[in-house]
Amino acid sequence: MRRLLTGVVVAVLALAGCSGSDDPAAVSFELPGDVPADVTFIDAPPTAPPAPSFELELLDGSTLDLAEQWEQRPVVLVFFESFCELCAQQQADITALSEEYRDTVLFVGVGSATSADDAAEYLREHDIAYPVGLDPDGEVFRRYGVDEPPLVALIARGGQLIRGWPGGVDDLGSQLTEFVVAG
Repeated sequence: MRRLLTGVVVAVLALAGCSGSDDPAAVSFELPGDVPADVTFIDAPPTAPPAPSFELELLDGSTLDLAEQWEQRPVVLVFFESFCELCAQQQADITALSEEYRDTVLFVGVGSATSADDAAEYLREHDIAYPVGLDPDGEVFRRYGVDEPPLVALIARGGQLIRGWPGGVDDLGSQLTEFVVAG
């Protein structure tokens, strides 16, 4: 009887360890490592304005300092809401680009009116692996001029705002190709 009880306890604990996904907001993110040695970045035009810096609390509870990140590599900000149909329609293209440029460009999702649970569900639904955080007071949205999502912004290494796409992504892939040279 003792062995049976021990077996049941072990099985319950094992299942509990695997059930972290029952928490709808349980997500984790991995930032890219060092930029590969064969990659160089084209400098931003001298007329490019500085991007507004900010810290973002990610859905996994960590904090991301964007200024620290763009010192190493370009950053793509993806402003979205989980209930935004146009965001969802464009997400597959953005996710594909984030995978293609995984080692060289940091993609970061920023939601505002979305709840943490809804954002986590959106991430799972669209296979998003890049960091995502929420801007509940809308300050980051305001600083980047986001009236309503989607909006995608490209920030060059060094922190200059290269371009924003109100209404979402259009030619982001070609823009990234211009600023990231593998080689």
